Amino acid sequence: MLEIHHPRPNGILGRWYIACVSRCSILAFLICCNSLFQSTQGAHTLSGGFYSRRASPLWDQISGSARPLELYAPDRKSLAVVRYVEYAGDEKVVIDVTGRVGHLHVDLGPGVASELLWAPDSNAFFVTTSDQGANGSYRLVVVRKFSGTLKMLDLTPLVVKTFGHPVHCEAPENPNVAGVTWTRGSAHLLAAAEIVNHSVCDGAGTFKAYEVDLSQMKIMRTVGQVRAKTEFRRELGSELMHAEDECVIHPKRCRVSTN
Repeated sequence: MLEIHHPRPNGILGRWYIACVSRCSILAFLICCNSLFQSTQGAHTLSGGFYSRRASPLWDQISGSARPLELYAPDRKSLAVVRYVEYAGDEKVVIDVTGRVGHLHVDLGPGVASELLWAPDSNAFFVTTSDQGANGSYRLVVVRKFSGTLKMLDLTPLVVKTFGHPVHCEAPENPNVAGVTWTRGSAHLLAAAEIVNHSVCDGAGTFKAYEVDLSQMKIMRTVGQVRAKTEFRRELGSELMHAEDECVIHPKRCRVSTN
């Protein structure tokens, strides 16, 4: 193979040339190491959750496995250990919380397609989970201190009541309720209510987002789908980002003819 050697400049220009080559080599090395580090992390680091881009998918990593999944809080002082367990023919996903935030055993039930996101202040986490299949219905639970005690609280009823039943379905059904991101540390949470994404509902897959004040258990504001995609585009998971805006802007175009 023919090799081409470029002459190295002398003097000040030569020293500048050597410095540049060295720095470029170091930069290339750091980029390579970072890529390798990212590739060794769990799948959640690369792809994020179904509803929350920053969430860690649980089901894909533990389903059918005896190996637990450890998810540390950002401050590394609290830990959520997630396990898949089988007992008397039932399958469950359970979470054991330890550390600074407190101690708690959480039973998610089937835990299908579940995903978890710690709050940035490490004082809470939420889990979106389905008791049925990958299409839903999903519910949203929060683990944090309420009145000084670490508890799990289901936010689904609050969000369902606010969202209501805005479209026709072949049979009445509740929306999927999912966590998207945290705001104001762990004080507020952004939740989404999604029309179940299947062919029997008008506007299937469309959603609204709600900012929930957890201390008051109150909806503070509602964010429509189109605006949410702009304001929270870095937090929304693929399921919500792919929701059809046309169905929100022109609802009649997404009606099911048999409804």
